Amino acid sequence: MRENLSIGTAVPDEDAACARAALALIVAFALARVALAYSLGFGIDEAYTIAISRRLSLSYFDHPPLHQWLAHFSALLLGEGPSMRLPFIALFAGTGWLMFVLTRKLFGARAGVWAVFGLNASAFFLVSAGGWIVPDGPLLFALAAAAIVFVSLFFDELESDAVRRLWLAGGFWLGLAGLSKYSAVLFAFGLVAFIALSPRQRRWFAHPAPYLAALLCVVIVSPVIVWNEENQWISFAFQGVRGAPGAHWRPVQVGAMILGQILWITPWIFIPLAGALIAAARLARRDERRLFLLCLSLPAIALFSLTPLWGAKGLPHWSMPGWFFVYPLLGAWFVEGWARRFNARNWAIASAALLGIITAALVSQAATGWITRALPLPRGAVDPTLEALNWAPLAASPLFNADTAPAFVVSAKWSEGGKIALALGPRMPVIVASDDPRGMAFLDDSARFLGKDAVVIVPQNRLASVEASLQPFFASLGDPQNVTLGRSGADEIDLALIPAHGLTRPFPLPYPRQAASSPSPKALP
Repeated sequence: MRENLSIGTAVPDEDAACARAALALIVAFALARVALAYSLGFGIDEAYTIAISRRLSLSYFDHPPLHQWLAHFSALLLGEGPSMRLPFIALFAGTGWLMFVLTRKLFGARAGVWAVFGLNASAFFLVSAGGWIVPDGPLLFALAAAAIVFVSLFFDELESDAVRRLWLAGGFWLGLAGLSKYSAVLFAFGLVAFIALSPRQRRWFAHPAPYLAALLCVVIVSPVIVWNEENQWISFAFQGVRGAPGAHWRPVQVGAMILGQILWITPWIFIPLAGALIAAARLARRDERRLFLLCLSLPAIALFSLTPLWGAKGLPHWSMPGWFFVYPLLGAWFVEGWARRFNARNWAIASAALLGIITAALVSQAATGWITRALPLPRGAVDPTLEALNWAPLAASPLFNADTAPAFVVSAKWSEGGKIALALGPRMPVIVASDDPRGMAFLDDSARFLGKDAVVIVPQNRLASVEASLQPFFASLGDPQNVTLGRSGADEIDLALIPAHGLTRPFPLPYPRQAASSPSPKALP
């Protein structure tokens, strides 16, 4: 069966050469990620993840626990610093190899090399999924492994014992994907859709093995279910409300979402990627391989691209697990002659060069701010590279002197709370006093600090509103002190540190379990 699915005649020497080329690409891009890991500070999402992962838990507010578990043990072994990214970089190197294996099984080794290059040369997979402390890295590794298993199940001739083992292996990997991110359910939906759409595969609905695999998957994700049951399904509710219908249609948000996806993939990769997707759609009726990949890719791409029409604005990276399964189609598109007028070699060189130039510019901007000094941003615009700014100077404030250090710190936003927690270290509790504290709410209970002193940390531009909101919770607030965060000698962020004396009552929390014993939540700006 494998011979019928491969492109051309298998040539062992060529196959080995392609494998070496794929490994060389994977190693080269992994080294680039290591350099980036030590060049860029932690962004908001990474700092937040590190902060909440200090407490080992069955699951967490925003996402299932796998990447937080990895972060927790990485911090124990490597310390809270850029070295924490190394396990995630190694994981994505493994994902790159799995991409090669998956594409080779479906379309041949040469297609596998192109798939590996396209994946690694796309901005999102180079930087975020490829090396940051976010859930996408573990998710993509598990999904790629699951896809390889299901390719063998659907397209290879197998003995009955092998069928059972492979279905259980598929359930195992899909369970790990479910421990990484809730969107893994779309992969399962795609599998069911493929089996339903393919007459040759519908026999699996009557076979017991898929149902055993589903049971194993549920067992593996049971920590997420148990944690949510203990917390009144709060994580499911938080994620589900993002797709809830709003009062108005928002077509502009859909356009912004699609544009964001193009930019994250990079336009010069996106164009042939979209071409490969369209070509696959035309052939899907008579080619099960392409139908399989379309079923895995389109649910996430369509859902997250269209949800902003009626729901929350959304983020472009939500659809990336769907685009991940288009890269094998890209590899096939290059080697099967659909792109004969397309000079793939020159495209690859230009793509790598452009990505390198843009990455170097952004890294240097994050370190020095030279671009925004030369070309000031429009009024109201925010420099996204400021997310990587190190907040470590906070720890040097006299307010954190060992003899007079506060019992805890207060932040008014979860996004700032993560940066503060990372800057001050794990020994300083950080409470987020907000109607949206997210996972920070599960780190500590403000009732534990009744009568104790704190330091409130807030950007200067929100000082007055936060002081007014927090005044009822403390016996008194002292005079604010200023800490300025900068880069390359230029001031960038002004923070106010407010001594707060004697917490008089716990901060309200918006979540059901805590709300039973807390006053109604009051939003803080």
